[in-house]
This record gives sequence, C-alpha cells and structure tokens, in this order.
Amino acid sequence: MTQLQRCLKGGEKASRECPKCNSIRIWKDGKRNTHSGSIQRFYCRKCAYRFSVEKSYKDNLLTDDRQLCAILKDAKKLDSTTEIKTVVGDGKTNLIEYAWRLKKRNIKDDTIRTRVSSLNQLLKKGVDLFNPDSVETFLATEPMTIAKKRNCVSAYCSFTKVYKISWEPIKVKYQPKLPYQATHEELMAFIHASGPRLATFLMVALDTGARIGEICRLQWTDVNVENLTITINNPEKNSNPRRLKVTQQTIAMTQALQRKYSKNIFNPNPRTIRQGFETIRKRLTETQKNPNFMQIHVHSFRHYFASNLYRKTKILKTVQDALGHKSIMNTEIYTKMVVFKEEEYYSATAKTLEEVCKLAEDGWSFFAEIEGIKVFRKPK
Repeated sequence: MTQLQRCLKGGEKASRECPKCNSIRIWKDGKRNTHSGSIQRFYCRKCAYRFSVEKSYKDNLLTDDRQLCAILKDAKKLDSTTEIKTVVGDGKTNLIEYAWRLKKRNIKDDTIRTRVSSLNQLLKKGVDLFNPDSVETFLATEPMTIAKKRNCVSAYCSFTKVYKISWEPIKVKYQPKLPYQATHEELMAFIHASGPRLATFLMVALDTGARIGEICRLQWTDVNVENLTITINNPEKNSNPRRLKVTQQTIAMTQALQRKYSKNIFNPNPRTIRQGFETIRKRLTETQKNPNFMQIHVHSFRHYFASNLYRKTKILKTVQDALGHKSIMNTEIYTKMVVFKEEEYYSATAKTLEEVCKLAEDGWSFFAEIEGIKVFRKPK
C-alpha cells in the first residue's frame, strides 16, 4: 500500500505507520519547527527511521511545495481512472487529479505547482471551480494585484481545458515592470558571500546568462575545459541550445567541486538554489545596509548578462543567440534596460603578448598604442 493510499484510507494507524517499513511500533520523537509551523517527529522502533507527519498527504500537496513530486510519484502507481476518481468530491482532491493530468501531459513541476497554488487560493475563498460564474464573481470582487489576477486566470483557464468546462477567459491588462538592473559589484557581492557550490552556480549564471533551471541541469560533459566553454543542452521555455565562452575562473571553480550529484554539476532542484540565494540576500541586506539587494533575484544575473552583452556589441541578434531566444521580440525587452554612455570607460594597459591576450579574453577592446604600450578600454 502506497503512502497516498494509506492517507486516503485515514485513521490513526494509517497516519502513524513507518513510511519505510510500514511498522506501527512508533514513538514520538519531539517536535521540529519548519516554515509551515511546528510538526511532530516520530521514531520507528523496528527500523530506526525518523519521520514526520504534518497533515494528510493530499493536504500537504496544497501547503508544502516539497510534496508535489512525491504525490505525483505515488499517484502514478494508481490507476487514475479508478483509484483517484473514486475519492473525487472535495476541491482539494480535484486538484490532485488535475495536477496528475498535467504531469501526464509533460507539464513541468514548477508550472504545476504554481497553477495548483493559484487554484487552491480560490478554494480557500469558497469558490466552486466547476462553476465559471463563481470564479468570475471572485475575480471581480476580491481585491488583488493585476499580476495575481493574471495568474489566477491563467491557472483556471488550464483547469477548464483539462475538465472541458466552457469558459471564455477574462482579459487582464498586465504590463510587466522593468526589473531592477543590478550592478556588477552587487552581483559579485552575492558570489563572494556564498559557499563554493552556490558561488560557482552564480558565476556560471553571470558568464552564460542561463536560466536557473538550465544551470541546474548542467552535466559534467557540458563543460569543455580546453575551449573554456559551457554548453546549454537542456534549455527551458522552448529555447535553443547554445554554447557560450566563459572565463578561466568559472571553469576552475566548476572543476574544484565534488561530484555530488552524479552526472549533474549542481542540485537538479531549482528551489534549493533559490532558498540558498534568498538566505544570502537577507544577510547581505543586513550587513551592508543596502536595500537594493532585496530586489535582486537569481534571474537578475541573466538580465545583467543580456544588457551588458548588448551594451558591448549593440547587435541584438548576438544577444538573441546567446540567450537562446527563438523570437527576437523576447530579446528586445533587454534594450529598454540599457543606457549607453559612450564617454565612460575602464582602461587598462599591456606591454607583453601575454598581457594583451589576457585583456582580449576578458572582453577588453584595443584603443591605441602610446610609446610601445597598448591601451585597452571597456565600457562601464
């Protein structure tokens, strides 16, 4: 009997079985504080396995993001036409079935999690998901931001398609704001404040402009030590694969990491990276007294890469290829973030061939030669 079946069965005994050996010889083992509150810990006297039971398994899908992959794994073992449909009656169970149907259609877990979360907010307000008029009444009367309303409409539109409910989606005029343009110094502050693996992750993001999920799926075979390149072979959002030149420092940092995740360089779960990044962000905001840090996200490294590349090349097609965009309309967003200041440059000099090659690899442009000394410059 799977954990999902035991929880649907209910009862004190079912909720206190050891998930590893199914033994009922359980001792209470104190409580643990989590982001969702205090939970009871248990200890199995038969196999010495420690575990916790917050709520029923199906409730955890809607309150704890970490449970989504687990419930989809257990639901896959069931026959979706019999086991799940026999318990359909409450809204939460409908969301379980909805999530499983999306999973079978190859929708990514992050997308499923976002849609389920939006629909669950409607359920908490007493909305009947099978009645479009009830949903429209909620959207018209409930105070919420335009972005949140847009997410609710998008999630419910997906729900109606899955259950073949006739509904004409509400038009929401949503204009995304321009993101905060972080400076190079601010991004480097995150790298210096992070541990070895997270610092390497952010360094790869800074050099490649790859999305967080793309970096999480990087494998050791995607790193070419000799050519100093990293290949994005598993792009997100239907983007194009691409190969990007990185610095020697980035290659050295990746090679110094332990092979902890088998073929993958980093933890394949993007949420782990985001949680670690948010911890560093809070610490930097407190220690450096810079409130701008709270506006920086992992995706800000991609924004910086794109705008900096466009500032250097002024060729939109080059930026499009580097970001993997199939449509140049997506790339044009970054042109609004760039302010050209031709008069502001960094300068550097080189006397030997080795110094010239080093500056060229780091993106410096030759400017002039004065008394045998070569002068290079780079836009600020």
